Amino acid sequence: MKAEAEEAATGLKAKPLIVQPLWDSLDHAVIVTDCNLEAPGPTIRYVNRAFTTLTGYRADEAIGRSPRFLQGRRTDPVVRATIRRDLSQGDCARVTLVNTRKDGSDYLCSLVITPLLGPRGQTEHFICVAEVLKENRTPDMVKRLSAELEQAQTLIEDLERRHTEANEVIDKQNHKLAIITERYRDSLAQLDAIQERLTFRENALERSSYDFTRSEFELDASLEELRAMDEELRATLEQMEEANIQLARANENMRRLQAADADKLQLLASASHDLRQPVMSMGLFLDVLRNRLGEAERPIMGGLLAAHLSIRTLLEGMLDTARLDAGAIEPSIEPLPISLMLEIIHSEFLPQAEMRGLRLRAVPSTAMVVSDPQLLERILRNLVANALKYTMSGKILMGCRRCGDCLRIEVWDTGPGIPEHSQQAIFEEFRQLDNPSQDQKRGVGLGLAIVSRLAGRLGHAVNLRSWPDRGSVFSVTVPLAERKRRKRHR
Repeated sequence: MKAEAEEAATGLKAKPLIVQPLWDSLDHAVIVTDCNLEAPGPTIRYVNRAFTTLTGYRADEAIGRSPRFLQGRRTDPVVRATIRRDLSQGDCARVTLVNTRKDGSDYLCSLVITPLLGPRGQTEHFICVAEVLKENRTPDMVKRLSAELEQAQTLIEDLERRHTEANEVIDKQNHKLAIITERYRDSLAQLDAIQERLTFRENALERSSYDFTRSEFELDASLEELRAMDEELRATLEQMEEANIQLARANENMRRLQAADADKLQLLASASHDLRQPVMSMGLFLDVLRNRLGEAERPIMGGLLAAHLSIRTLLEGMLDTARLDAGAIEPSIEPLPISLMLEIIHSEFLPQAEMRGLRLRAVPSTAMVVSDPQLLERILRNLVANALKYTMSGKILMGCRRCGDCLRIEVWDTGPGIPEHSQQAIFEEFRQLDNPSQDQKRGVGLGLAIVSRLAGRLGHAVNLRSWPDRGSVFSVTVPLAERKRRKRHR
């Protein structure tokens, strides 16, 4: 395994290259690939000089690429499937393809692809010998044949499409026929049951006919009971009608309340969006002013920066809450480097941390994760802002830990810690453990609630570990991008 890994890493040529002088003297193009038939297919390890003469590609332009880059628009996909089928069965593939040269011209070539077996009988490489099929045809005939070939391919695709549609129609009809047949069987079973009941009732009627006169009084009593039941049923229906009227009124009130809530959410989103620009401008002005003030004004500047951070966090929380309630957040998942995001967040919050005498550090990471860049950055920003809000002294640390195919991004602080019985409640909206009076100067308690909702929208797990009087660590677990490559290699 180690030797194979070193060979894949250094790009060494295949074992049969020991006969390279012999292949370079051949008039036919020779291509040597590895034996990987999984997507994206085998990789070219060697080409001879005749290959460059045929295709126009030099050896350094072809080695390391898939042979499929030679195939043109006119290459028949059925022929490609035939090659893969024959090679996967260990057979020799003989096909004719329309390939494209480096200058863009097409040529018809005959390919013979043979598996190269190792000492234990396993396939180690594929050797392909390509020969140009020269045609003594006029240009008009070539154009006509090309047009006929394209027309035939179009007809084949149309026939395949119609065949697929016909199969779908047949499947639908068979499904409907099965349903009708099942219903017919059920109807027959019901009919048999009804006939049995009718026979039983006829026999019972014959046996009880002589008692008809005697049961007349009982029938009258039954009629009276039916009348009483009818009266009760009418009263019940009237009550149900009244309940339906009340339910309709309640539904109408609910619709009005929902419409009012929607208007409030729209107003909240608009106000938050309109206020975001001046708040961002305020942050820029404060950053410029921070570099111009002396040590005496640093406490004042620290208070201004803390107030600006509270306002910005509140506005972003209001806007995110409105978007989440309205269902307007649609994640855009893509691979992204976590180091750049940690660096941006560290640069953004470093001035506030320094003004408060705190140490803020981000441990670099080379990991690539799969997530929505904006939503993941919002989650981490809220976690760091929450740590700054509750940490009076000490430090705040951002770092990453690998957990199998995932990466756990952690934010450590030296704050007061959170009791175990209250750790679940802090992720609820408008909940602040040390702010029972709901002092608006300390925020409204939306940050961690938004973290929980955004993480749930992305499918990421959020965890909390805390030690009272020592600090807390919040973490979000994100899938690693390398997982897909690792699975494909296996």
